[in-house]
Amino acid sequence: MFYQLPTKLAEKYSLDLMNELESTDLMSGFEGMFGVLVCKEKNEDGSLNEKDIVLRSFSGQFNGVWNHDGFVPALLNQEEYDKVVAVNDKKIHELTEVPENETAEERIRRDEKRIALCNESLARIYSLYNFTCFDKTKKTFSHIKEYLNYNSSHKELKLFPTGVGDCCAPKLFSFAFSKNLQPVSLAEFYWGKPNTNFEPRKFYPPCDAKCSLILPSMLGLNILYRDDDIIVVNKPSGLLAVPGRGPDKQDCIVNRIKNLFPECIEQPSSHRLDMDTSGLLVLGFTTESQRSLSIQFQNGEVEKKYIAVIDGVLGVKCNFENHAADKLSPNGLADFNPEITPVTTEGQIELKFRLDVDNRPHQIYDEVNGKNGITLWKKLRIWKMNGRNVTSVEFEPQTGRTHQLRLASASKLGFGIPIVGDNLYGSQDEGQRLLLHSSYLSFNHPVTGEKMEFFCEPDFRY
Repeated sequence: MFYQLPTKLAEKYSLDLMNELESTDLMSGFEGMFGVLVCKEKNEDGSLNEKDIVLRSFSGQFNGVWNHDGFVPALLNQEEYDKVVAVNDKKIHELTEVPENETAEERIRRDEKRIALCNESLARIYSLYNFTCFDKTKKTFSHIKEYLNYNSSHKELKLFPTGVGDCCAPKLFSFAFSKNLQPVSLAEFYWGKPNTNFEPRKFYPPCDAKCSLILPSMLGLNILYRDDDIIVVNKPSGLLAVPGRGPDKQDCIVNRIKNLFPECIEQPSSHRLDMDTSGLLVLGFTTESQRSLSIQFQNGEVEKKYIAVIDGVLGVKCNFENHAADKLSPNGLADFNPEITPVTTEGQIELKFRLDVDNRPHQIYDEVNGKNGITLWKKLRIWKMNGRNVTSVEFEPQTGRTHQLRLASASKLGFGIPIVGDNLYGSQDEGQRLLLHSSYLSFNHPVTGEKMEFFCEPDFRY
């Protein structure tokens, strides 16, 4: 994972912890990761107190114990953990022992029983974990699993990897949020004998294998890149990019960033994604960076690519005779676009459209008053999803109109086939998301001028 927070201040306090580990018997014999999170108390006016509050954590257990003085507590209760482990522990150990004269078939059955009991114990253990998140809500692994499965239509997460929730960062953030502290700097380092993966006293970011599964949900942000000037995040489907009107539309990427990074400017956004669209967003921490990014987007200097799955076979007339996109054509029901055939692999769609003031937020075709939306597209493959034929497409918008890609797909002057899960211009099954994802973003860094490229695979099959 990328570093969620600045590291410099936490690294300074980490050196103090290293010296303490070296000069005293603190955690003597422990080998693993240590984490340091520097926080600030919040004043009544929302400003931050100058005093540093330093939290420490260690990964996993130490001598079979979850908690140790001077470190934040584990995310589960020790007594409850011991009770849960005891249920199957004896039987698992018995099944681990290899009987004499065991046949290959008996070994397979024994292994199957042991694995089943281990998974049963793991499921019970995972039910004990509780995380305090950025918005002070309490979450369990069940909540996080539901989130991951909702944003992924090609696999179902049954069990988390062993040790998820025992790493330093989740414990530190959970404790800080539970005490209403503002995290400002995070660092983790390895302590122990060197091995193929880690060197002692060296700093490492939170791990991809475990932390990446839970930190985005805890922080409310999936941070792909961050420096003093910009931040790049992977926005989930269903979350606003910027705040809307009314108290029920304040939870959004912008406000979550401002919550985690209080020094961020009031209006950091430089572009937007629809609420139902997932994927890459870049925002500026400073006024100068935000302005530079906005100008690049306005001038068409930013390269963007999207992945979509459309609800039919591209180039073959579909059965959506009455879908909402019919309103996009000049006479209500235009003929199917003859320029796109089953053998067409790429092309360009140009549509003039505007807001339907009588049916917000829908956009409608308007040759006279509409703004031109230009979209390059490429067919990736045709396949079956849940028994129906669908087509995966890569979009490369040349303009940035509202609902541009959804219209290019659904309009009979475009593909004539809506994107799967489009509740505005097509149809959406219960619990289904819009299968549209911002997968590529390229721009010049607003301060250094360096070309920045980001790739982000969608959480759905395509």
